[in-house]
Amino acid sequence: MINHILQRLAEVERRLSNIVLIGTITDADYHNALVKVEAGPLETGWLHWMTARASHDVDYWAPEIGEQVLLLCPDGEPELGVVLPALYQNPFPATDNRPTVRRTRFADGADLSYDREAHAFKIMLPEGATTALISQGGVSIVGDVHVTGHIRATEDITDHTRSMQEDRDIYNGHTHRSPETGAETSTPGAPQ
Repeated sequence: MINHILQRLAEVERRLSNIVLIGTITDADYHNALVKVEAGPLETGWLHWMTARASHDVDYWAPEIGEQVLLLCPDGEPELGVVLPALYQNPFPATDNRPTVRRTRFADGADLSYDREAHAFKIMLPEGATTALISQGGVSIVGDVHVTGHIRATEDITDHTRSMQEDRDIYNGHTHRSPETGAETSTPGAPQ
């Protein structure tokens, strides 16, 4: 009888100690959104990691091998566990130290941050990076725009008066009167 009680007590202790574990990802199956975690002597089988949304709206940000995580095990059973990324650690410290800042830094050097106190949203991409904004319904910007670099457009550019093409048509079709003869001159020899 006492052995049975001791066995049950040991099982309860094991389950309690396994409810929440700190571990490290040792393997990943990104095709199926699964990882394996090592927590002390325990190495799990394939487990799902938690995400912010997984229904009609889906959020995806995969944890990586070597990342420190929490392993949440219902009933203290690691085979039922789910992985909660992630914990800061010495090789991977927090990207900021202000409570008003949300910041994401990527391994390639890209950096995205918003400081609600300064009302500043900043995106920095590494050398050679590209950005694509696809919005078939259009894009509206309220505020001044400063561009350092070239601007290319596949369609006409219009301001509050007229389009650049309309300005070209005016320039290319205009004439002057000769101060000597009063006769009309020809259109410019170098159309825009």
